[in-house]
Amino acid sequence: MTEPRHALVIGAQCPDLGHLEELDGAARALHDALTSPWSGACEKDPLHGTTLLCGEPLTRAEVEDAVLTAALGAGRAGAVLVVALLGHGMASGTDLYFMTGGSRAEEPATAVDVGSLLTRALNTQGVAGIIAVVDTCHAANALPDLRSVANGVRQGDTRLSLLMGSSADAPAYGLRFSRTLVKVLQEGLAGGGETLLPAEVVEAVRRDGGTAGQAIFHTEYDGVQFATGRLWLAHNPRHSAGRAGSALLGPLGTEELARALATSGEAPNTVASPVTGTDAALVTNVQELEALPERLASLPPPQRRWALDVVDALRTAVRTVGLLGSWPGAGLTSALLRRTLAEVCPNPATPLPESSGTDLLRDAVEYLLLRAPLAGRRRTAPLAEFLAVLAGGTGVDAQDPLLRGWAAAVGAEVDLNDAFERLADRSRDMRLRLVVSLHAAVGDDWPESLAAWLLDDGVVRRHEEFDCVPDRTGVERRIGEVLRWASRLAGALDAELRRVEIAAPAPLLVHWRPEETDFGMRLGAEHEVVVRWSDRIHPPDHLWWINDRARRTLRAMDACPDGSRLDWLDEGDTGRPRELGNRLLGGPRSRAVALGHRPAHLKDLMETLLAASPIVLWPEDDTHRVPPEARGYVDAHWHLLPGEFCRAYRDRWGWCETPPPPGREHLAPLRTVWDGPEWLDFCRWFEQFTTDGESPA
Repeated sequence: MTEPRHALVIGAQCPDLGHLEELDGAARALHDALTSPWSGACEKDPLHGTTLLCGEPLTRAEVEDAVLTAALGAGRAGAVLVVALLGHGMASGTDLYFMTGGSRAEEPATAVDVGSLLTRALNTQGVAGIIAVVDTCHAANALPDLRSVANGVRQGDTRLSLLMGSSADAPAYGLRFSRTLVKVLQEGLAGGGETLLPAEVVEAVRRDGGTAGQAIFHTEYDGVQFATGRLWLAHNPRHSAGRAGSALLGPLGTEELARALATSGEAPNTVASPVTGTDAALVTNVQELEALPERLASLPPPQRRWALDVVDALRTAVRTVGLLGSWPGAGLTSALLRRTLAEVCPNPATPLPESSGTDLLRDAVEYLLLRAPLAGRRRTAPLAEFLAVLAGGTGVDAQDPLLRGWAAAVGAEVDLNDAFERLADRSRDMRLRLVVSLHAAVGDDWPESLAAWLLDDGVVRRHEEFDCVPDRTGVERRIGEVLRWASRLAGALDAELRRVEIAAPAPLLVHWRPEETDFGMRLGAEHEVVVRWSDRIHPPDHLWWINDRARRTLRAMDACPDGSRLDWLDEGDTGRPRELGNRLLGGPRSRAVALGHRPAHLKDLMETLLAASPIVLWPEDDTHRVPPEARGYVDAHWHLLPGEFCRAYRDRWGWCETPPPPGREHLAPLRTVWDGPEWLDFCRWFEQFTTDGESPA
């Protein structure tokens, strides 16, 4: 697996040397290229803070602090850091000085010593490597002191790739280098590999002609003894090797077919397999795949049955990829495919595919046919469930002719029927939702009334207000009565009430556990309890924007590639609440927020955390520190949340009917507020009443 990737692009104006008209546009274009998942694949919202500084006066100290802070963040994550400096440069001897807002010509002490700054960044522990792009005059003077790197705190155990847009004694013009660099990254290289190496990019920039009049330089340093791969600058958009349509089988299919042909003693058209390191059959078209059963006919019965089963699975895989390639519903995305695959295989015995795009279509199908746990089911059952879930999420009818034609062709009609039946059962279980809100509470006090709504497929069926004694006992007793009211309504609708959503103000959320509400039995014993933030129903004036921001964050999270969905904050973050608030609210977010510990001032922080993120996690008590295993379980089982929390709480109560999956115990000490899309849709219902002051009934 490739290392995480962080980015920092700095475009600094220096009034003393003249305003650069195209600086902001060039810096933003390069930033977009570096942080796009399909290009530079750098995180857009890393823990260290901003990834783009431009458009305002920057001081020397701010530039230096931003680079070193980015290096520390990359070090903590074990990430590669891509840093770019765009603007004016000044040469002094053999050194390059990056000019900032307060820099003055012929006064190096007022500017950033680029070589020294890169040397310090390279010596940061944990950084997997640095790729630096320098687009200034005299850029070739940006070389760090490699002797200091070799003898520094890491003893040279680091990597650098430095791209420079001008020679040591010459000017640069109009940000030509960075603009041509962006063009190369966007267009890719024909015949190139999956990723673009810095040396390849530099050569392409030179050939392009966009930097005419400037000499482009590149240097590398590699002192890492056990690197997992070379530093790369971006994905190659023109790479086609191994994609569906150019390679019939993926790595998993190739591996299984190699084993089948090894059993038969045949290895026609063989190539070295990147998976097994041995000879594997390279089947390039459907005709060759269809011809394989005849070649296997001479095998003894046990081996023949196994080998033919593999070939049959691969034929089904090819047919299924064809179906997905002409999918009759809404467009398929990598994120949707990954979520669906994780839902169908919640506890995989082997890692799920890490590919994307058209590769993922093929690799997911092969995984479902060749690696998914069957538990007594037919081989096509997981695949049928995968297609049924995709159909439900993209508006494809269960009787769609393309889908039914696929099932008939591969003999999976009953498997597909079963899969749609299970989906219908789950939909019936979650058809009704009871929302109980404590938004009448003021500050830390318990409310004098509860508001309750029964929703049927997202539509409000009934609404009622319930008076209560304003303390915890009074509220919880009243919640039991609200549940009885809603259960009677559900019975009249011939439906089961399973989902209960409790919405409360931030101060109460810090210490209250709604699922433990006791009205003779615990609320969470037979109901899936989800905790919400009640301020989203009627946001206060100073937080009028929170729901729009939450929707944008959820969309960004949904579009993210696999990896951590959470920013984990530790003592160093929560100990500086003002700085933390500025960081969390200072720009768009693509990840939710989680606390690795429970700070003493959590109540004071909670509103900021909830305003910044629609999903917040934190430990239930101040003795618990969230271990890496728990963080990994949350990432791997994100598709099961928030419901998995309630199941973990039941496990802890000793009420689990079957042995829980390994690792779920890590969720029990965690609390969460989960304001997902369905909650934001419910809160949007109230917006129509804000103009006339009326409340919805």
